[in-house]
Amino acid sequence: MQGNLIRTLFEARVTCTSPINDDRQAVDFTGYFEFGDIVDVVDVDANGNILSVLADNLTISAIDDNVAVVLSSAVDTTGAVGTPMIQVQQIDDGQSAMDRLYRRVLKGNVKFTRKETIITSAMNTPSAGKTTFYVANVRSFRAGDTVDVLADEGIVSSAQVIESVNPNADAVNNRSTVVINALIDTSSATNPFLEATSITLQQMVERTESRIDEIDRPVEGEQLAAANGSHLAFMSQLLFVQNSSKVLIDGVRKRRGTAGTRASLTQGAGNAQLILTSMILGLLGNETDIQVQTGAGLTVLITGSSSAGYLVKVNNNGGLATAADIAGAINSDSTAQRIVQAKYGGNGSGVVATFGPSALTGGLDDGTGDYAELEQVYLNNIASTGYKWVSFHIKTNERNRMNKAPQQDEELDIDYRKATDNVDM
Repeated sequence: MQGNLIRTLFEARVTCTSPINDDRQAVDFTGYFEFGDIVDVVDVDANGNILSVLADNLTISAIDDNVAVVLSSAVDTTGAVGTPMIQVQQIDDGQSAMDRLYRRVLKGNVKFTRKETIITSAMNTPSAGKTTFYVANVRSFRAGDTVDVLADEGIVSSAQVIESVNPNADAVNNRSTVVINALIDTSSATNPFLEATSITLQQMVERTESRIDEIDRPVEGEQLAAANGSHLAFMSQLLFVQNSSKVLIDGVRKRRGTAGTRASLTQGAGNAQLILTSMILGLLGNETDIQVQTGAGLTVLITGSSSAGYLVKVNNNGGLATAADIAGAINSDSTAQRIVQAKYGGNGSGVVATFGPSALTGGLDDGTGDYAELEQVYLNNIASTGYKWVSFHIKTNERNRMNKAPQQDEELDIDYRKATDNVDM
C-alpha cells in the first residue's frame, strides 16, 4: 500500500522566486535538480494546474545550491499568469523524488560541487591569454579541476580547466589565486564565483586527508643564502606561519624576537611618492641612503655594507621612471631587497624626480632577540602579505646578542611551518 502511494504521479516543481527573462532562474530549493536534467518551465495556477508551458526540454547547465539554476537557454517567466515553476522531467513519481532527496547512497564518484567567491580578477595575468582569480580559499581546488564561472546574471564561462592554484598569505593583501588559461571578464558581473564541477566526493575526502597530513609538518634544515659578513636579512623559499621560524647558525639556535621600530624614508607625494622601509633592524637601519639618479634603464647599484652603511642608487630610465618602476626595480634586485622594501604612493604612475643620497631615519634599538620575522612586499603592500624573511639584530652593547653579521664561513639554516593556505583561514 505504501509503495503504491509513493509511486503515484508526482511533479517535482520548484517556484521561480524572482521571475525574469534570463537563463538563470532564482529558486529557493535545488534538491530535485542534477546537472544535465531535462526540465520544463511551466505557468501553474493556484490549484496546481498547468496553464501554459513557457519553455520545454531545457537542460540544467549549472546549479547554485538553493539559490538558482542556470538553464541551457533563456526563458521569460515575467509574463506568467499564475506562478512560474521549473519541473524536472526525470521525476515522475514520489519514489523518484525520494530517491533523490533521501535515499541516494553517497558513493565515491558522486559529484561534489564547491563554490568560492571571486574577490577580484585580472586578465592577461600572470601572462597573456590567462586570467587570475583572487579568492580567499583554495583548499578544495587543484590544477586540472573543471570549473564554471557564475554570477547573478548566470554563466560567465563554463567548463574551464584550472591551470594552477596558489595558496598565499592573507585574504586581504595577498590572496590565494586560481589561474585559468583563458580570458574571462568578470568586471561587470554581479557577485561572481567559481564553482568546481568535476570534483567527486572521493577526491574531496582524499584532499581533506592530505591537508590533515600536512598539519604542523615543518620544513627542517632549509639552507638560507650564504653569509658574507654584511647581509643581515635572509629569505626563506616558502611562506611560513608567523612565530614558527627557528634559525640556526652553525647548528646553534638563535633567539626569535621582535623587529622593533624600523628606519624609513618617504620621498615625493601622490602617485610619484616612494615609501621605503629598512630591512636592517635597529639603529643600523639609519645608515642606509637612497638615491634616484639620472641614467639609462632601471639599473640598481649598491655600495657599502651593513656596518658602514649602504648606498642604494637607482637609475631613472632617462627621467621616465615612475614610482612603480623605481619600487619594482628595488624589490626585484636580489641585493637591494635585503636592504630596503619599497612601496609607491597612489597608483605609482607619477614620474619620480631625482633625489638623494637621502638617509632612512627613525630606526630604534627597541627590538628584541637575535632576529625577527619580516613580511614580504607583495602587490604594493607589506602588512598582511606573508612572512618570508628573517633579519638579524646587531647589538654590540648586549653580551648575549649578536655583535656582527653572520660570517662567510658560518652556515645558516631555518626550520619553519609552511603556510599551506591563507594564514587567516
